[in-house]
Amino acid sequence: MNALFIIIFMIIVGAIIGGITNVIAIRMLFHPFKPYYIFKFRIPFTPGLIPKRREEIAIKIGQVIEEHLLTETLINEKLKNEKSQQAIESMIQQQLQKLTKDQLSIKQITSQIDIDLEQVLQTNGNQYIESQLNNYYTNHQNRTIASLLPNQFVILLDNQVDKATDILCNRARNYLSSAKGTQDINDMLDTFFNEKGKLIGMLQMFMTKESIADRIQQELIRLTSHPKARTIVTSLITNEYQTFKDKPLKELLDASQFNEIAKNLSAYVTTYASKQTNNPLVKLMPQFVDYLESQFSSKLANLIIQQLSNHLSTIMTKVDLRGLIEEQINTFDLDYIEKIIIEIANKELKLIMSLGFILGGIIGFFQGLVAIFV
Repeated sequence: MNALFIIIFMIIVGAIIGGITNVIAIRMLFHPFKPYYIFKFRIPFTPGLIPKRREEIAIKIGQVIEEHLLTETLINEKLKNEKSQQAIESMIQQQLQKLTKDQLSIKQITSQIDIDLEQVLQTNGNQYIESQLNNYYTNHQNRTIASLLPNQFVILLDNQVDKATDILCNRARNYLSSAKGTQDINDMLDTFFNEKGKLIGMLQMFMTKESIADRIQQELIRLTSHPKARTIVTSLITNEYQTFKDKPLKELLDASQFNEIAKNLSAYVTTYASKQTNNPLVKLMPQFVDYLESQFSSKLANLIIQQLSNHLSTIMTKVDLRGLIEEQINTFDLDYIEKIIIEIANKELKLIMSLGFILGGIIGFFQGLVAIFV
């Protein structure tokens, strides 16, 4: 009976010692958080293992994550994964649908990135357009009008000039044949008769004013169809048109005149553009919005993935993942680190403590046997 008591007692003592030893060992991983001193001598095992080696642990964790977990190759594979592309494309589609649903204007879109587009147009638009126009004038003022115009536009003008004689003669004939033309001829004859006095009075003895006006009207109308008259008109128009085309820009407009035109044009363009920024983009450019919704999202998703993939090495170098992890771990409170580790390894730590009790008990059992038989 005495022998059994000794064995049980030794088992209990051994279990308590083994269990408490493991509990203390686990606690010493974290505690104390700072070193303690007796006089000038630091007490051994202070601070605890993790507080003492926190910087080394942070460096190792950062190294492991960078070299084995979040590697450039792995991130590249994930980026080019079909699910990643679908996720990016879906996000773009959602934003485009919001653009249509909410009737967002260009001004509202740019305001989301802190850009006052209307203000930018008013402050910079005028200056930019005016500057570009004046630079154009400075660089091209010695060139002829014909050389400044697009070839297709010059051809169009040439064709219109060829038709000008017919148009002018037809307009003149219609005017002379109209009641207004008749009245104007009579008015001019009245003025002429009043100015010439007696000489015209003698003429009126042979012809009435109405017959003279009618005769003049008929001759003028006939003149509009006369080949020689048409040739003269054509020659005049052609010569004037050619002279206009051969003029240098500076002869048509001097620098001050062009500058005034540039100011007015830039003011008109920026004012018009500012008004358009308040219109919903879907109404302002419906075809463009349709293109965005049908094709743009997939193309943009591919472009984003491709650009990220091409510059991933640079991005990771700039981000410095290892340094970021080290910095974050070093900023954590030791209480928080302890909490994280215990939450992760709680089951295993309990098993270690239990194992301490079991091993201590076994050792106590054998010690009891030794105590009995020795």
